[in-house]
Amino acid sequence: MKFMNLLSLTAAVAVLATAALPVQAQSRPSISLPGPDQPVRSIIIENCISCHGIDDYGFFAIEREDWLELLEVKHYQQRGVVLSHGEEDVLLDYLTENFGPDSIPFPRNYVPVEIEVFFSTEEGRVFLDATCSECHETDRVFQRNDNLEGWRILVVNMRERGAEIENENIERLAEWLSRVRGTNQDL
Repeated sequence: MKFMNLLSLTAAVAVLATAALPVQAQSRPSISLPGPDQPVRSIIIENCISCHGIDDYGFFAIEREDWLELLEVKHYQQRGVVLSHGEEDVLLDYLTENFGPDSIPFPRNYVPVEIEVFFSTEEGRVFLDATCSECHETDRVFQRNDNLEGWRILVVNMRERGAEIENENIERLAEWLSRVRGTNQDL
């Protein structure tokens, strides 16, 4: 019985701690560092992540020239970053390929709304099928496991690609997906 009370107390503290996080921090994109076999990885590690995370790249969808201007103003002039011409080309290739004009930037103005009504298992599946199946098979969603933030990012990105989802339903769907396909589902 004491174990259950301790477990309940621990869970309550975790929920309260999570609720105390700034809302904006919960809605950031999640960008993976390039693999160790990619030359751009060492350039990013040595020159970029000491001041900002690579998640910041996800807020942009700009041309190579605009990436170069951003480097020149924010990094070279203001921070004193020095890249060789070869390093600059590798970094600009990476940024343009992954965060160029054909990519979809994560919206800077999305703030998760608080929800009080949650999807049941059936309601979540019906909403997912009705909303997402217009563009792709929904069964591929169930091949993924993620936490609330990861699902939120995915759903917001899908809205940016054209899915018609209101903020409240973004949160309901992300919460439902984190419940039915959370990160601990395979344990």
